Amino acid sequence: MGGLLAWYDLHARPLPWRVEKVSPWEYLLAEIILQQTRMETGLPYWERIRAAYPTPEALAADSEENLLRLWQGCGYYARARNLHRLATTLDGGPLPNTRDALLELPGIGPYTAAAVASISFGQAVACVDGNVRRVLSRLQAADLSDAEASNLADQLLDSDRPGDWNQALMELGANICSPRNPTCGDCPFNTTCQATKTEDPTRWPKRKSTKQKRILATVLIVEGPKGILLEARQGKTLSGMWGLPMSEGGEDLLIGRQTEHIGHVRHDFTHKRFEISVHRAPAREGDALVDPSTVPLAKLDQKVLALHRGE
Repeated sequence: MGGLLAWYDLHARPLPWRVEKVSPWEYLLAEIILQQTRMETGLPYWERIRAAYPTPEALAADSEENLLRLWQGCGYYARARNLHRLATTLDGGPLPNTRDALLELPGIGPYTAAAVASISFGQAVACVDGNVRRVLSRLQAADLSDAEASNLADQLLDSDRPGDWNQALMELGANICSPRNPTCGDCPFNTTCQATKTEDPTRWPKRKSTKQKRILATVLIVEGPKGILLEARQGKTLSGMWGLPMSEGGEDLLIGRQTEHIGHVRHDFTHKRFEISVHRAPAREGDALVDPSTVPLAKLDQKVLALHRGE
């Protein structure tokens, strides 16, 4: 297994935290942003957010809404809300340097805690994300349970270079042991991997199917000289963001207004697919209009406003 680190030393992507020394806080930001966001999309957010909040104290001193404004478009906004809670929980103290202590913080799960503990603090703990699980499953040619994957990762861990070892496994899964087209000939495990001895290495791990619930919704754009009618979003997914008035399954919000139907927008969440009928109407007295550039807007609302502007 020692060939993995030699491979990593030659082939690791020059990610910012590998090229320059970054603080544990900055690396934690990267892990949280990139958990559910592609690397090329997430890196600009990481640069912007770490510049705005170079320490947890800096974030704790600012509002959640300002963080969400920087985060808008990155999706999965609960990550940002939990990040603000985390910074507040630290109350000016340093980021913990062990996996167990990191796990006590809001929004930190087993993978993130182990990644930060090993990569930023050198603790000899293994971490398992989707890429690592895929590599481990193919090494065994088996669908591993969470416990089995964790135990195997612990057994393989190089305790002298735990952070590099964890990054090497993740790098291998991202660039060589890919879900559908692995380049097994370039893999440092190609002589010991059990999946390469089969006709189809991509059988492992078994893919999980995600079913989306189809939701029909109506959105109303009310615009006047002072801005657009916006409201605070509620619910687990978009709480903390602002958005246009929206109704699921009906058009009640159109009653009493002179509206114009301007088109449709589709927006996908992991488990929901919104099919939105978009209407607009002129503002009337009493409407609380807001400049949309001054508040954090969800991607869904940005799409609707783009349709409204003819983009």
